Amino acid sequence: MKAHIVGGGFGGLAAAAYLIRDAGMSGQDITIYEVGDRLGGAFSLAGSAATGYILPAGALFDAEFRCTFDLLATIPSAGDPAISVKDEFFAFNKRYPFHDRAHIVDRDGHIVHSPHFGLSVRDRLDLVRLALTPEAMLDGRRVEEFFSPHFFTTEFWLLWTTIMNPKPQSSAMEMRRFMNRFLRLLPDLSVMSHVLRTRFDQYEAIIEPMVAWLRPRGVTFLTGAFVRDIDFAPSPGRITASRLDYERDGAATSVAVAPEDVVLVTLGSQVADLSVGSMTEAPRPRRSGRPWALWERLAQGRTDFGNPDVFFGTAQVPDAHWVTFTVTTTGTEFFDQMTVLTGNEPGSGGLVTLKNSSWLVTLSIFHQPEAIGQPPGTRLWWGYSLYPERNGDFVAKHMDTCTGAEILEEVLRQLRFDRQLDAIMASSICIPCDMPYVNNVWVPRRRTDRPRAVPEGATNLGFLGQYAEVPQEPLFTIEYSARTAWEAIHRLLRRGPAPPPVYQGQYDPAALFAALKTLA
Repeated sequence: MKAHIVGGGFGGLAAAAYLIRDAGMSGQDITIYEVGDRLGGAFSLAGSAATGYILPAGALFDAEFRCTFDLLATIPSAGDPAISVKDEFFAFNKRYPFHDRAHIVDRDGHIVHSPHFGLSVRDRLDLVRLALTPEAMLDGRRVEEFFSPHFFTTEFWLLWTTIMNPKPQSSAMEMRRFMNRFLRLLPDLSVMSHVLRTRFDQYEAIIEPMVAWLRPRGVTFLTGAFVRDIDFAPSPGRITASRLDYERDGAATSVAVAPEDVVLVTLGSQVADLSVGSMTEAPRPRRSGRPWALWERLAQGRTDFGNPDVFFGTAQVPDAHWVTFTVTTTGTEFFDQMTVLTGNEPGSGGLVTLKNSSWLVTLSIFHQPEAIGQPPGTRLWWGYSLYPERNGDFVAKHMDTCTGAEILEEVLRQLRFDRQLDAIMASSICIPCDMPYVNNVWVPRRRTDRPRAVPEGATNLGFLGQYAEVPQEPLFTIEYSARTAWEAIHRLLRRGPAPPPVYQGQYDPAALFAALKTLA
């Protein structure tokens, strides 16, 4: 038996690890095909202290990521092979917990915080109404259909939209999943004390240790390999992959797939068509279509393989589009001023949202160092915008057309760091990243728009990642990728334990009581 895994992001790497650990497969029988030049998918790190680091995206963590932490308990950490990535993760968060004193800041430097997160009685009832609405009644519906305009002006919404990333026009189905899955976070949402993070950037903290565990076990990594098509054996009522076609270095190759083999396909990528700018150049948007081309080909003429156009169609780009930026600085001025503004030492606060920013910019001030090998005296911080198509308030341009210098200037003026502006600009490198599809997991959808991890009738084919359907589990998390991998392998091979159930806060008495007490 051999395994062919399409996609070298966290889901693909997790699948390889589960196959070895739980299914007893030899690593030498596993091949991962990655279209990019490096592994890791959305978790990536590039650049340097000299040129500016590049962290395109990040993800929140929660202690109830059951599949993820079960897997990471197997993987030795990069810093100390005697302990696991999981143990290192929880030890760091116990030592350096979040206590965000200034999650939302207005343009005058005032911290925004109010009883019940600013929610009216009607807002609170509307939240309960959505949480209790069966998912079967939410096909294609939007968040804004369930709430009054006032709801979207509240502290709760600013917290929720900048931590979980929905917009008013986003999927009500996904909003409901997030509410039930992350109910335990609600009482401490402002201070983020139950939101967790990795010791270093997520690429070096998770992806590199996983690759280091898989490589000596013989797993084959084919980077720069574009899987064009998968052929199926003619068999009514059954889906059996029989051939995989890919291109690499200009050469086309076909691989025969035996009925007893397994093919696991990552459908699409949130960081598809990412483009990077510099201090003097804005990112140049690109729309290649390659990262979801295989999904489009597989879904042609079928209803059980989902609908990629819902997530990657041109109509979805405005709602899915983000610009993020990473700032590398050798000065102390920015960190000094942020400490004064927020009351948090670097790394002890979670996120800082600039309430009056037209771009709705949110900043993350990392615990230092953020990157392994980061030089002494060099510090990193990061930010993102949910509305990069709007004009800035001080730089009168759409964010997605701005250089790194222009984005940095806009942020500093929003913070009223005018006296320190020249010094911060002179000691900083701001690298913007344009990601046209990163938030497309939030677009309104129907339950059939994503295929199940193992479609009905599939004998050796499974789907991985953010565009495969797993009931109850919300998207945009590392847990989702881990769960789809575990689910697909267990259903196809029936080896090893079944994945643990998805945590649901509405059935956790302690979480439910704490949430109701907060909102009452």
